[in-house]
Amino acid sequence: MYLSHPVRRMRDDPFDDETAALRVEPVDDEARVALDDHVESLGGSVEKELQFGGVVVVLPEPDVAALCELDGIERIETVDTLGY
Repeated sequence: MYLSHPVRRMRDDPFDDETAALRVEPVDDEARVALDDHVESLGGSVEKELQFGGVVVVLPEPDVAALCELDGIERIETVDTLGY
């Protein structure tokens, strides 16, 4: 799985009171369903569908590490990195 540098920083050293807006790309439809459930269980939300199977998720920054542990994810980047 590819993690952008800012995502790795959030995973390793999160700010307790910040939220993260991330572009997440699951590998297939099954992984997408798992992603939806996992993000919700972390107190986050899926905000928008993107082209080519990506989604924008928003969740508390301390939960980025748990998101990164989910199987079936191809890449996670910050929304700002992509000029969203």
